Amino acid sequence: MVNEKLLFEQPEQFKKAIAIPAMVSGQCHALAGCSDPLYAQGVWGPGVGVITHDSKVCAPFDGVVVAVDPLNYSVTVKSRFGLKCAIKYGESTSHLYGEKFTCALHPGSEFKKNAVLFSVNSVWLKQQGIANICIMTVLNAHALIGVHPTQQRVVTVGQDSLFTLYI
Repeated sequence: MVNEKLLFEQPEQFKKAIAIPAMVSGQCHALAGCSDPLYAQGVWGPGVGVITHDSKVCAPFDGVVVAVDPLNYSVTVKSRFGLKCAIKYGESTSHLYGEKFTCALHPGSEFKKNAVLFSVNSVWLKQQGIANICIMTVLNAHALIGVHPTQQRVVTVGQDSLFTLYI
């Protein structure tokens, strides 16, 4: 499956561009290069991975928690402007049963930009053979013209844009 909403350049016509900041600091990684075929093929929507050593995953925008999945080391969040994103740490983590995953939020919890969404023990995950990659995908990209990943090689949490949404 090819993700038709993943853009490689800015579209010629659009109403609005919204920059979405990085949720962790690190080196950007195209999802096409992920070992998990569901991410590589864009099944979970367009997005970007960040290879990181951060243990805290921060909110890229103000919003509300839709779901918390400790087994998957992930949260689903929705912004105040309707963007719905999945944020996951590591690729294949279900066999770890959520160990070393900490999240004080629950579905319905509101949060502010840069607040900690969840934390993991990145050293422990690496020891378990889990790559230290944090992935953010757009779950409702069908409502957009597209998603354009940053051209930067390295991003800083809360400062640099991870991708830009075009409406």
